[in-house]
Amino acid sequence: MRAARRMRIESSSDAVSPGQYSVLAGLRSEERTIGELAAIERVSAPSMTRIVKGLLEAGLITRTVSAQDARRALVALTPAGTVAFNAARNQRTAWMAQRVEALDAADRATLARAAVLLQAMSAK
Repeated sequence: MRAARRMRIESSSDAVSPGQYSVLAGLRSEERTIGELAAIERVSAPSMTRIVKGLLEAGLITRTVSAQDARRALVALTPAGTVAFNAARNQRTAWMAQRVEALDAADRATLARAAVLLQAMSAK
């Protein structure tokens, strides 16, 4: 839990909070509704609405009406949102790479094995 929390903090910047980063990540492959994003992030719809509002104001996402159902609003990444997400991801990756590089070979091997096990456990 501590490692996950730290990675969320490391992926944030002045431009993107940890919650916003997570939403941007969820929009990389497809547009989604606020309800879908709230379910993915396990937050309430009002909380997600606040996050989306901040991202809209920053120009990182767009909000449009669904062509199939006019009652549904869809949010999607803008080019600036993609840039902000990539910058935050690169910051997080650099932070993690520095920590892993500082480990000795045996600890890196242990970490690699643990990553495989955690991935297998989360797939079940």
